[in-house]
Amino acid sequence: MTRERSFRLSAAVFMAASLASCAAPIAIVTRAPVTIAAASPGAIYHPVGNAICRIANLANAEDPAKRCHAIESDGAVANVERVRAGTATFGLTQSDLAYGAYRGEGPFAATGPDRELRTVIALHRESFAVIARADSAIHTFQDLRGRRVGIGKRGAGYTFTRDVVLGFYGWTISDFDRALELGPTEQNETLCANRVDAIIFEAAHPDGLTQEATSECRARLVPVAGGPIDRLLATHPYYIASVIPGGMYEGNPADTPTFGTQTVLLTSARQPDDLVYAVAKAVLGDLADFRRLHPALSGLERKAMVPSEAVMPIHPGALRYYREAGLLP
Repeated sequence: MTRERSFRLSAAVFMAASLASCAAPIAIVTRAPVTIAAASPGAIYHPVGNAICRIANLANAEDPAKRCHAIESDGAVANVERVRAGTATFGLTQSDLAYGAYRGEGPFAATGPDRELRTVIALHRESFAVIARADSAIHTFQDLRGRRVGIGKRGAGYTFTRDVVLGFYGWTISDFDRALELGPTEQNETLCANRVDAIIFEAAHPDGLTQEATSECRARLVPVAGGPIDRLLATHPYYIASVIPGGMYEGNPADTPTFGTQTVLLTSARQPDDLVYAVAKAVLGDLADFRRLHPALSGLERKAMVPSEAVMPIHPGALRYYREAGLLP
């Protein structure tokens, strides 16, 4: 230890002792300088944000300036807004919302484009899902017209995706007999109580709420496929074809074709290259341990974690790591 570092440590100990002797009941809390806007407990972004910080903190334990903390938020849209405002270093969001925020579209039309937004890592995929009561006559997405549908809660990221899908079918919410804005737990409760015929949401699978709906309500997954979805995928590069495997949920032995989004970690071009490089290197450099931190992360592959520049530009710090690792030319 250098004399300068020893002096600083002694001074810090002296100050802490002095403060403790003057006001022992007061706890001194140091906020982590690096934050990831995640979600509230129970939502998938909450454990994913904590997993990123855990891996990053282990990799950068000797650098307090890179200490990371995942913060609660209202979800995908709010996370983008926090990064834009500079109140969070990083944020987790959907690929379609990231695309819209960079270009000032969708939920971000009023605030306009933010050309300083940058992607860092592409993470797990989430599938757009429709679950219908087994005693309903709903077997395809088209069968939802004129039905009672739980459409998700306003502000949830997937409600933007839902409206895009409706547009490709030439529908609006008014085409449902009744559209109820409900949170995830409420969706299941109303489905089981026969107050809706089906619910719409988006999730990484396997998903606990889907498991609950299919086992307790004998509900079935409905395919979201066909001409409108083919056109959606052909025109929007931030959406990807997806399949919910058969047998994953009780009473659903066949594969369910659908589509979905990819979760991305984004930041701002204002963030320093060395910080973003360190986060990307920590996660992909210790991918085996990272994948063990949550089931949604277990299938991640290094090459697929390089974000698509069709969504928005990749941050230069992350680009440097991907090139060093041989993941990009």
